[in-house]
Amino acid sequence: MQRLIVIGGGAAGSAVVGEFLRRGQPGDFDLTWLVGRQAPGRGVAYSTTAEHHLLNVRAANMGLFADDAGAFIAYAQTQGWPVKGLDFVPRAWYGDYLEAVLAREITGARERGLAMRVLSVDAASVRGDDANGYSVRTADGEELVADGVVLAIGALPSVALAEVSESARASHAYTADPWHWPLPRKAPERVVVLGTGLTAVDALQSAARLWPNAQLTAISRHGRLPRSHNAAPGQPYEQQASLIEALRAKPNVAHWLREIRAAIQDEDVEWRSVVDGLRSETQNLWRMLDAHERARFLRHLRWLWESARHRLPQQTTNELARLRTQGRLKVLAAHIRSIDTHASERGQLEVRVQPRGAEGVRSFAADLVIQATGFNISVKATDHPLIRQMESEGIAHPDELDLGLATDAEGRLLRADGTPAHGLRCLGTLLRGSIWECSGLPEIRSLAKAIARDMPGELRQAAASAPARANRPRISSLASAVA
Repeated sequence: MQRLIVIGGGAAGSAVVGEFLRRGQPGDFDLTWLVGRQAPGRGVAYSTTAEHHLLNVRAANMGLFADDAGAFIAYAQTQGWPVKGLDFVPRAWYGDYLEAVLAREITGARERGLAMRVLSVDAASVRGDDANGYSVRTADGEELVADGVVLAIGALPSVALAEVSESARASHAYTADPWHWPLPRKAPERVVVLGTGLTAVDALQSAARLWPNAQLTAISRHGRLPRSHNAAPGQPYEQQASLIEALRAKPNVAHWLREIRAAIQDEDVEWRSVVDGLRSETQNLWRMLDAHERARFLRHLRWLWESARHRLPQQTTNELARLRTQGRLKVLAAHIRSIDTHASERGQLEVRVQPRGAEGVRSFAADLVIQATGFNISVKATDHPLIRQMESEGIAHPDELDLGLATDAEGRLLRADGTPAHGLRCLGTLLRGSIWECSGLPEIRSLAKAIARDMPGELRQAAASAPARANRPRISSLASAVA
């Protein structure tokens, strides 16, 4: 019987656990899911209870499994929710769906005789290799033995920007975590949000509701909020196949930009359709770029791609527009030069920025600064205990641009010599450097299906080449196992 451990309780962990359970038969494996301290399935993204935090993907395509993309709509109907396929619904609703799906799959698997446990604990270390198997130690000090491990922990904890002083970091007026804020003793007059992407929009919406009289300022290098979805998807771009072939023919980001601009300059072409038509090929295109071209993309085009690719529901765009019209929200294109405790105003921070295209530096006071610059994927800079341990002991390595972990296209972690570890897979945000498009549900569920399909066979081959492993002990039974 194979011993499997999945680490991570969010959407990525849910997808791969669900795929294993749907395929498994009694005696196939002993599966342990380490979900951390949050409810299984919700993770950070779907733990929000705010109704204004919406999915940025239409409900019709939000089923957890690759062969049942419409399952969320069916679930919503059973709950009596007024959800249609084109709707963008609260993320909290989707979290309810994930919990329900996993509860159903776990119950069904146990009824079929599958060995399955869910542990409300984090993993503290992973050690081992394909030849000898793996050992996972939990934060509670228990040791679990496994033949295969799937790492699906999502993004790494946020790290304060280098421009933020130690005294500012220690104050109650600054937070690097956009999901958990310190609540000021009195309502802030000015809230500054660092970033203008999807995470920053969440923070702006919540701050606007919490403090109706507060002035909001969002700052990023280019000062661009995400673009918005149309009310309904546009028609597919008729020349999409030719465009993709042109991009493949010359893996150069300047060439790609020219080709895409040429495609969308026709007034009869909907640019969103062109961008969306690239999604199925984005991973392959990214892997065609060498390190130099990837770095050029990050320097010059990442902001543009993120704004066009990861769009907002129209109702969110309208809300931001109202805030700007009312004078409550300002979006500033600028570089952060420093954030420090204010010299004269107790409890405030002084934010110094250099507006884009300007030589001078301006400063202003802020009662609360929220860092919302997007997912942290820097393995080199993180203080995440598990990733720190795996990186320091050579079990895992950052990719060459520090955009996550070094893996192959199917999420196998790479050893120091560049060869893949078949018993150690990664799924989700930390694959950014390897395949770029990795955090959206379509990409997550596709790779989850492939892992559940392929990993057992790879583990059988590894076991056949190392017969001594057959005598290793079963995964230990933990008192913290939960139904």
